[in-house]
Amino acid sequence: MQRGEDPDAIIFQEMANQGHYRATGGTRQGIYVCSASGKLMSSINSLNADDVLRTIEAGLDKWDALPISEKILPNSYKFNVKHRWENSYPNQGLVLTSVNADLFSDPPKQTDRSDRWNMDHSWFTQAEARRWLSDNPQKGDFYELPEELANRLFCFHLVDNVRGQSLPFAPQEIKVSGLEIEVLDRGHSTVRIKITGHSKAVAKGEWLLGENDWTPSYPLNHGMKTEMLGNASYNLEQKKFTEFELVAIGKRYGKTEFNGRKNSPDSSYIGFLFTLAEDRAADRVAPAFVDIYNADWIVKP
Repeated sequence: MQRGEDPDAIIFQEMANQGHYRATGGTRQGIYVCSASGKLMSSINSLNADDVLRTIEAGLDKWDALPISEKILPNSYKFNVKHRWENSYPNQGLVLTSVNADLFSDPPKQTDRSDRWNMDHSWFTQAEARRWLSDNPQKGDFYELPEELANRLFCFHLVDNVRGQSLPFAPQEIKVSGLEIEVLDRGHSTVRIKITGHSKAVAKGEWLLGENDWTPSYPLNHGMKTEMLGNASYNLEQKKFTEFELVAIGKRYGKTEFNGRKNSPDSSYIGFLFTLAEDRAADRVAPAFVDIYNADWIVKP
């Protein structure tokens, strides 16, 4: 929506340019109240819940005052959508919701956790999901997840984005890694597995992922070290995971340009939780780094 050229993206951009940043181009991050035709009611980019609520209420007051003709698009309006990342959504695949939060102790305590958090989605096709298991899984089997699938988590999802927009890691920045699968039980159609893993990512100096929307203005050293533990169940007949829960404790250090760590200590802990996404429109939102995902099945503009 920020940089697209489809009609609805243009409507959003023109509307957002009148909002809190009042500028053309650059970021349009924030919360907007607007009509379907792009008439701006109110907008804000804030972490203060009270300020956000006041902005939404002010916008709704303006919305209520609009004539009905300005609240809806004309019947003749036609969407001409050229590209959407969500069109690459892996139907029947493994779609995970990840939730990340700052932790103030190790091991973490429920009462010693930050109220800052963020979420994302992780995508694997049905064929990739099947590769989390061996060809003929049997109880007691132990093996490593293929590197390109493990790196999808290590590079794009185990990142320090709790407080703001962070950067992914390049594969060559994953200095130590391993994601091991142990088969706990094999039934007629169900396989239960235990997942353990660890990683160490170090980004130092030159940006290694090419020229794209994520290219930083200047390099900042940062890294992430994680330990992971989880369980999952896979149905061989349905060819999908029916249960999945993976927890990671990460120790971050350094900062990136926009991840909100300006006043944070150089190092601290982050908790990550990956679970099966639900089948809702909100759970079809593409991963943050989908445009540079290590997956050739992602359709690009």
